[in-house]
Amino acid sequence: MTKKKKIIIIIIIVLVLLLGCLSFFYIMQKSKSSKKHINKNIEMIEKFNYTLKSNDPKIKQEKFKELKNILSKKDIDYEAYAKKLAEIFAIDVYYLDCKISKYDIGGLEYILDSERSKFKSLMLDTLYSNIVDNSDDKRSQKLPIVTDVTSSDLKKISYKYKDKEYSAYSVKIKIDYEEDLGYDKEVLITIMKNESKLYVVVVNPV
Repeated sequence: MTKKKKIIIIIIIVLVLLLGCLSFFYIMQKSKSSKKHINKNIEMIEKFNYTLKSNDPKIKQEKFKELKNILSKKDIDYEAYAKKLAEIFAIDVYYLDCKISKYDIGGLEYILDSERSKFKSLMLDTLYSNIVDNSDDKRSQKLPIVTDVTSSDLKKISYKYKDKEYSAYSVKIKIDYEEDLGYDKEVLITIMKNESKLYVVVVNPV
């Protein structure tokens, strides 16, 4: 074997090793990113099937603990329950910066079961329609970060659903953001009581 051929073989081996190393690091990086975006349940209010997930922001975690405390009482204060549920729902829907993609719709578990599909379609067509995918952690898009929510003007009302009247609550929610990007600052949320559980049934910007 000539010296020239040996050099060519060595160069090929080095290139193959280099390509192998680059492929390994790329796969490892993708794996880390993928693990980061696995959204696990980290806490649950079992009787009501409310969950707190690993990528939920701190503000939701704090409100969730408050809700858990309200629901742990023997005699539940349903007005306090309605206010806290409305606050958590607003955070979950409007805190878009923590969403992985436009399909990561917030608030679904608080919606009445039969209305979830309709709500999801509405969000995909409106509020969530322009969210850029962030599964690779490279999104530069500015999205709303909710810093505070406050509930007010709670009213006990009656809500008609499928020809039946239900007890319900109307709650106004004020939403504060880290930066004003033009998203809703006040919403009126209607919450229906079905047996011992409350469900969001209507959301209207004020």
